[in-house]
Amino acid sequence: MSFKKVWPFVILLISSFLVLGACSNSKETNKTAKATKKGTTVEVQDMSTKEVKEKMGNEDWVIVDTRSNDAFNGWALDGVKRGGHVKGAVDFSANWLKVEKKNKEKLLKELLKNKGITSSKNVILYDANGKDASEVAEYLNKEGFQNLFTFNVKEWAADESLPMEKFANYQMVVPASWIKDLNSNKNEGKPYKIFEVSWGDEAKDYKAGHIPGAVHINTDEVEEGPVWNRLKDKELEKFSLKNGITTDTTVVLYGSDPMPAYRVAVILKYMGVKDVRVLNGGYAAWTAAGYESETKVNAKKSVASFGTTVPANPNYIIDLPEAKQILADKNKGTLVDIRSWDEFIGKTSGYDYIKPKGRPAGSVWGHAGSDSSNLEDFRSFDNTMRNGNEIVAMWKKDGINLDNKLAFYCGTGWRAAEVLFYADVIGLKDITLYDGGWNEWSMDPSNPIETGEPK
Repeated sequence: MSFKKVWPFVILLISSFLVLGACSNSKETNKTAKATKKGTTVEVQDMSTKEVKEKMGNEDWVIVDTRSNDAFNGWALDGVKRGGHVKGAVDFSANWLKVEKKNKEKLLKELLKNKGITSSKNVILYDANGKDASEVAEYLNKEGFQNLFTFNVKEWAADESLPMEKFANYQMVVPASWIKDLNSNKNEGKPYKIFEVSWGDEAKDYKAGHIPGAVHINTDEVEEGPVWNRLKDKELEKFSLKNGITTDTTVVLYGSDPMPAYRVAVILKYMGVKDVRVLNGGYAAWTAAGYESETKVNAKKSVASFGTTVPANPNYIIDLPEAKQILADKNKGTLVDIRSWDEFIGKTSGYDYIKPKGRPAGSVWGHAGSDSSNLEDFRSFDNTMRNGNEIVAMWKKDGINLDNKLAFYCGTGWRAAEVLFYADVIGLKDITLYDGGWNEWSMDPSNPIETGEPK
């Protein structure tokens, strides 16, 4: 066959491919190759808002928020009109993939399983910056996931008719960017203070580097042994005056370990400070954001008056008599143990300075972590607050009535303070900290104690 005879057929064939290609590009769902596994390219489809809405509630599909925990909680970040997450979405942040941690791969796989993100499902990953979803898609592809889809949540957030959820008091835990803006805008002339919190006067972490303008607080300024309860109200007022804190001061707290910051945050709310915030994820969140730090030791600046009677919020922390009242009427209140399982059943006290083992008789386990220094059950992979929906589901599964008055306790108040703050973020109403915890309860032999697994 001559070239002249073949050429019309070649033209026709080329035209057909061009038409098919144009038709493919005009579809609502486009396919883009994102990653390879063992030489096989897996295509990730971009979905429209309409398509995502159609898949909501389908048991074969799971919607995953790949943004930061702050965006999931309720903060409107990366230009979205509404903060919060798509209703029913679970979280798996791209930030978690950057965290260095022992047994990281094993832990990440457990997280996927616990959140219902499995390779047997169609997985919709969304973000607002065009990067997070792709990073998670690449990771999932390497784990053998095939049916992956992405979409940008901005259009969803702009449509008020589409369901989004955020936690009632999400503002209580703040992203690093909020503190950066606070320092830049100087809070529009309103008083604010930033504090790094840890135990000890030396404050080695603080001196090594801290958020610009931050002042150090030693937890000994608000509590004392041997029980390690908060100081008396008059002493707490002196502490606030020395640190320049009034009832109207916006107080921002953080630490290398977030736990001491939450301890001081709960005490300040008890005292009557109206606006107390904690940096979500601690100092690591600040450095991960790439923001500058300083090593200058900033001096405390005092004020003359707190501005109201201390405590202005007395029910936020309770003591031994109130804890006993809660145990006496289990239909109205629950004493919730925020310690490790081994501490709860009496296998260990959890502390070298606490000898008795066990729990207050009638208390219920509310989870915590592996030991007295950790709170894995309430923190995400990057030490930010765990998905509040998962916290609620965990407590409900254990039979904790969230309509009851919930009094959280641990060994000496630190772990329970952090969990109380999270419960407040979620929006639980009748909540408090039993300050003395197991340390105080175990000091009096007349207080009833249980050990072993509850019947």
